[in-house]
Amino acid sequence: MVSTSGLESTASNLETWTRIGFFARGLIYILLGYVALSAAAPDSTSDLFKSVEDLPAGMVMLGVIALGAIGYGIWKIMNAVQNYEGIDDDAKGKAKRFFYVIGGLGYFILAYLAAKTLLGSGGSGDGTEQAAQMAPAWLVLAVGAGILIAGAFQIKKGITREFLQGLTGDTPPFVEWFGLAGHLARGVVFIVSGWFVIQAAGGDSDEARGLAGALGSLRDTGTLFTILCIGLILFGLFSLVEAKYRVIPNKDLRPHH
Repeated sequence: MVSTSGLESTASNLETWTRIGFFARGLIYILLGYVALSAAAPDSTSDLFKSVEDLPAGMVMLGVIALGAIGYGIWKIMNAVQNYEGIDDDAKGKAKRFFYVIGGLGYFILAYLAAKTLLGSGGSGDGTEQAAQMAPAWLVLAVGAGILIAGAFQIKKGITREFLQGLTGDTPPFVEWFGLAGHLARGVVFIVSGWFVIQAAGGDSDEARGLAGALGSLRDTGTLFTILCIGLILFGLFSLVEAKYRVIPNKDLRPHH
């Protein structure tokens, strides 16, 4: 029998939350690619989650996404603050860690949207669009540029196989091809999303689009759209592998532990 303190410790471990987070990230990308291919491509994250709600076990998946997005957000922010990956302390490294924090906050928004849908109060629109409505133009422009740069970094990460760093030695070799295709597709969609957010800085917040909206905007590109959807599914599968094989520090998140 597991003691109460043991359960509390497990629930407070960074490793536990992070692995759930990688699993949830994988689920999000698999569902995004699947829904876009099998039905009308979602125009927003809220639309995506509404489509998930109608799938078998959709409510369970939304719950996993909501909890996992929190876990992944915690990992991104803790990684930025504690520098678990040993990023250089130069200007490039500090910028990378700053965008880890931005990414972490983005996953908290995803958790919020998934929870809203799960509780039956999911509205229309996109978390990116809602954030653009509240933020000053300079910040929207900076975030858009950051997303665009992150997209270019995803493509570089795929080509250089940098995504294999941090995985244990017994990771299945086929994962390399999942990661390559997935990072390239993710990079393209990031760049499209970043461009839309930059356009929103001009005053029309409706232009801002997250990943789902950016992918949806490409639905008329035919073969390219299909390739991107498949690539995002492969990125999701790569994330599921990361949930098992990623090296993650087992830190206790409780204060004074």
